[in-house]
Amino acid sequence: MVDVDDPGEPHPNDSTGESSDDMTGESSDGSIEGLAAAWLESERTAIAVGNANNTEDRARLASAAYDAAIASATAEELLLAWQAAQATAGRAEMGSKAWAEAREVAELLRVEYLAART
Repeated sequence: MVDVDDPGEPHPNDSTGESSDDMTGESSDGSIEGLAAAWLESERTAIAVGNANNTEDRARLASAAYDAAIASATAEELLLAWQAAQATAGRAEMGSKAWAEAREVAELLRVEYLAART
């Protein structure tokens, strides 16, 4: 059974929370929400610099890592990732850039979770 009241509760399969640089050059903790955040950030960076300096390639690698994580995740894992992203947004100052980016990740994962349930 899933505890939907505590979105910040760690999942047994979650990483230790230590950040590492993956092939995208973005920092990700390896969690689904971390991969989603890294992918979206790499897309924003690629757009901001007009795909210069291999940013488009890094965004594609981040997208592939995210897609692989989503494809192998259970509905429960997606729910937990969505809740973790909501908790991250809840800790950010409302209206800030960090809040908006965390809400973007949470919304993406909400849609992934709902799609997995159907």
